Amino acid sequence: MNDTKSGDGWTVEVTDGTMIWEFLPGMELSVFGDEAFETFEELLARDDITGMMTVVKLDDPFTPEVFDIWERSAEYADNAGIDRWAVVADGIKAISLRGKIDTGDLETLTTENRTEAVEWTSDE
Repeated sequence: MNDTKSGDGWTVEVTDGTMIWEFLPGMELSVFGDEAFETFEELLARDDITGMMTVVKLDDPFTPEVFDIWERSAEYADNAGIDRWAVVADGIKAISLRGKIDTGDLETLTTENRTEAVEWTSDE
C-alpha cells in the first residue's frame, strides 16, 4: 500500500515496506520536531515498514540540534524494528552524516545516489 503525507518543507511516502522522507530547502528544524516527527512516530507503529530512506535537500549546515534529531530518529526506528536506513545527501552533508550519529543496530548507508539508496533499502 502506498501512502503519502506532507507538511511545511517535507514529504513522506510509504511504498513497498519503505518510508521515503524528503526534507526540502528552506525547511525549519522546528517543523521537523513539531509535525514531521509526529508523522514519523505514526508510521513506525505500522508493521509493514522495514526500511527508511531520507533525502536531504536542506540548505543549511547541520547543527548539533540536527544531529540530536537524527539520533533520536534512529533510536525510534531501531526500536520499531526498522532494519535499514539510507540517507541521500549531497557533498558535505553526506560526509558530515557519516560516522557522526549513533544509529544503534540499524544498517545504514549514506550516499549521493538516490537510486542506490532505494535499491539498498529495499534489498532484503
